[in-house]
Order: sequence, then C-alpha cells, then structure tokens
Amino acid sequence: MIQKIVAGYGKLLVSLVKVLALIALCALFALVLVLPLWKFASVAPEAYSFFVLFLLMCGLVFFSGKSLRGFLTAGFPTAQEKRSRINKLLKGLGKILIILLGICGIVMCILAEAVAAAWMVLLATIIIYGVIAFGTKKEKRN
Repeated sequence: MIQKIVAGYGKLLVSLVKVLALIALCALFALVLVLPLWKFASVAPEAYSFFVLFLLMCGLVFFSGKSLRGFLTAGFPTAQEKRSRINKLLKGLGKILIILLGICGIVMCILAEAVAAAWMVLLATIIIYGVIAFGTKKEKRN
C-alpha cells in the first residue's frame, strides 16, 4: 500500500516538473524571440511591419509551392492528368481571386460612399463567379 502511495506521489511530482519545464520553456521563448520583436516593433514600426509581412509572404510562397508540387506530382500522373490538375487548380484560384477582388471592390465603394457602385460590384462579382464556377464545366456526352 505504501508503495502505491509513493508511486502516486512520484507521478504527481513528475507531472509538476513537466508543467514547470513547459512554463520555463515558454518564458525562455518569450525572452529570446518575443522581447526582441517587441523592441523592434516599438523602435521602428514601419520596418517591423515590412519585416513581418515579408516573412509571412515568404512562408506563404514556400508552403504554397510545396503543396503545389505535391498536388501536381502525387501518384505519378500522366501528362493528361497533370493538365487536368493544373486546370482545376487555376479554376479554383480564379474563383478565390474573383471573390477577394469583389470584396475589395465592395469595401472600396462603401468607403467612398458609393452604395450604388457597391451593388453593381456585388452583382458583377456574382455573375463572373457563376461564369467561372458553372459556365466552364464540360458536359458529359452519353
């Protein structure tokens, strides 16, 4: 019985040490990375913003390229399959681009207090999205 009690307290002590080690690791991470970034942001906010956006764009390009390579080469595709995958990818990117540009156009029109123009941009976005999403599908012939 005493052995079980000691084993229970041993597990509790190990858990407590793990929690303290995690807290220490977080504090070290904050000291090494967060504190210099905070200092950089407070001293030169424009340079910091550019630096952070640059790092985000580099990460986006890297991971997008990695995913794209995996998407295009998965399963040793034939040339026909690669073309089909590229067309599907470009169609998806076109739909996303249309939606983003439509949202930006609507926001810009609203900020310029041109409500009628915002409605026209919304209508144009819906029509163009419909053409890309549904108008470019090839019909199967039986």
